[in-house]
Amino acid sequence: MTNNNLVKPENLIVSIQVSLDGFSFYIKDFVSDTLVDSQEHFFENSSTPQKSLERIQNVFSATPSLNKVFKEVVVVYANELFAMVPKVLFNEQNLTDYLKFNTKILKTDFIVYDEIEELNLINVYVPYANINNFFFDHFGTFTYYHSQSILIKNILNQTRTKDSPEVFIQVSPQAIDLVCYQGQKLLLNNHFKYETPEDFVYYILFCFEQIQLNTETTKLWLNGTITEEDATYKLIYEYVRDIEFYSSESNSILKNSFLQYDLSL
Repeated sequence: MTNNNLVKPENLIVSIQVSLDGFSFYIKDFVSDTLVDSQEHFFENSSTPQKSLERIQNVFSATPSLNKVFKEVVVVYANELFAMVPKVLFNEQNLTDYLKFNTKILKTDFIVYDEIEELNLINVYVPYANINNFFFDHFGTFTYYHSQSILIKNILNQTRTKDSPEVFIQVSPQAIDLVCYQGQKLLLNNHFKYETPEDFVYYILFCFEQIQLNTETTKLWLNGTITEEDATYKLIYEYVRDIEFYSSESNSILKNSFLQYDLSL
């Protein structure tokens, strides 16, 4: 989707999502609120940040709209290299400690964090340093967040005031991001990779069991790469009965990515 009638390129904002298995972006003119370009690229057999960087560089080389001067650049990293920490327990000197028990940390890893102020949470995570450096060389200064920070803020801030717990799942072709909340309280947040519908359902039911949720009455919201015709949906519906599809109020562009949400923290 491209609109090449750019009157004032200096008004352009680009939002980018990066994962090991994909890259997506949209460019808009913030003055006229007009979509300029929007693309999604899925990478097969891209298991390392270096391979992903090579494919991202190829996309940039083949996409003139990414090689402009932008007023603002926002990057979202979508990976499992994160840990949510209550603000009262957070110490900036201990970033590695928050991740080392459930994430493989390398000495060369660059560890950063997002603050989710409304919920008093700190998301400690690892962006891909080599890709981050490429963006810096290409764009100069830019803002970046972790996908879970964006997801949690958007989901819990959209009038989720019910006393009973609810579950939200953002579905990607090879992964799910699960958020369980009760009112404005985060109960659980995790990222799972899956290959089959059985994997998909296993992770969801495992989370229901861990928090002791009732599969007959707990509301399950689905969004992203899933429809009622998919085998994953049909299988989960055999176990969880109260399912609805979520519609983002912020952005209808790239419905399968985190770029559909409000990206401001």
